[in-house]
Amino acid sequence: MFAGQLEKTNAFTVSIILLTYDGMPEVEKSLAMVFRQDYRSPVEVVHVDSGSNDGTLAVTAAHCIKTHHISQTEFHHSRTRNFAAIQAKNEILVFLSQDAIPSNNQWLRNLVAPFTDSTVGGVYGRQVPPEKIGPLRKYAMQYIYPSTREIRELANDRRHSLGLFRFSNANAAVRADLCRKFKFNERALVCEDHGMCRDILEAGFKIVYEPNAVVIHGHQRTFWGEFEWAFYNGCSLKRMGILGNRGTRSEMEYGIARLRAEWKYFNSKGMYWTAFQGFIISVLRWSGVQIGKREGKIPYCILKRLFTKFK
Repeated sequence: MFAGQLEKTNAFTVSIILLTYDGMPEVEKSLAMVFRQDYRSPVEVVHVDSGSNDGTLAVTAAHCIKTHHISQTEFHHSRTRNFAAIQAKNEILVFLSQDAIPSNNQWLRNLVAPFTDSTVGGVYGRQVPPEKIGPLRKYAMQYIYPSTREIRELANDRRHSLGLFRFSNANAAVRADLCRKFKFNERALVCEDHGMCRDILEAGFKIVYEPNAVVIHGHQRTFWGEFEWAFYNGCSLKRMGILGNRGTRSEMEYGIARLRAEWKYFNSKGMYWTAFQGFIISVLRWSGVQIGKREGKIPYCILKRLFTKFK
C-alpha cells in the first residue's frame, strides 16, 4: 500500500459493533487482536451483551469497553444491530462476531481501505475456518470466501444471482450513514446482512469482498443444522423480497453450481463418501429453503415446534 493510500485509509474513524452472549474464550482472543490493530484514527467498540455469565463481561471491562445490557429474550439479529448502530459515533461501522478472531494486526486497515473509493458502500472480509472444522464445511467456506478480491455493482439489465447479495456481518464494514438509512430488516430471522447488501447495491453503491481482511471463524453443522439453517434462510430471504423476485435467478441454479463444484472437488481427491454427504446436505438445504419460502402455507404451530427460532 502506497503512503497516500495508507493515510487515506487511516483517516476514517471506526466503530466496531460487538454483540456478545457467553462468548468465552473466543471473545477474549478476538478483543486482544482488535486492540493490536495497526490503525491510527479513533476506534471505539460498541458492545451489546444479552446476559453473559461466563466471564465475557470481565474481559470487556478489562478493555474499558462500555456495555449496553439487554436480556436474552430481547436479542434479535437485526434489531440489536440496528440499536448498536444508533449508539455508534464514527464514520465506518465494523461488524465483528464475538467468535471471529482477526488473523493479524492489518485486518482493520484492510477492511476499511476500500472506502477510499467514495462509491463503495459496504465491504466484507474473508473467513478462514478453524482447524477443527470438517472437510465439507471447510470447502464450503473456501467456496464462499475465496482468495480473490471482488467488486460488485448492480446491473439493471439482467436477472441477478443470489451470490450478488452475499455479505456477512461476522466480518464486515458499512458506511454509518448508509447503515442507519437502510437498517437491517427486522422481519428477517437470519441473512439480515444480505438484505442490507441488496439495499446498498440498489442505491447505486458498490460492495467489495476484501480477502485480505481475514478472521478465523466458522461453525460445524449437523445434517439437521444444515436443514434448519436453510429453512431460516429461505424464510428470511423471501420476507426481504430477495427470493421470489423476478429480478433474482432461481436458488436452484445457485445451488446446482455449488454442488457441481463441490462434487468435482471431492471426487478428484478420491473422497467419495464426503462427496456423497455433500450431495445429501445440498438436498437438505434445497428442501429447507423451499419450506422456508412457503412459511405462510404451513401451520404456525408446526413450524414453531420444528424450528425453535421461528417467529
